[in-house]
Amino acid sequence: WSSDVWLFDQESFKDGNIDIISIVHQAGLASSRSEARRAVEQGGVSVNGEKVSAIDAVFPMELFEDGVVVKKGKKNFRKVTV
Repeated sequence: WSSDVWLFDQESFKDGNIDIISIVHQAGLASSRSEARRAVEQGGVSVNGEKVSAIDAVFPMELFEDGVVVKKGKKNFRKVTV
């Protein structure tokens, strides 16, 4: 794996879903959940090119099977997979 690909385990998902704040934090794009929440609130986070501005946004585990690109700001991004 390259350093830009992050592997989430099954325990990261609750009932087969994961919230946007957990994604940003666990992918290493934010040092804390608070920082992740601020980034989402300010419109600086996108998942597969689509901006996410709702802090309660939830994504299903199936979405991550092929890998998802999570971006924070202009230059910070990670590919996340299960």
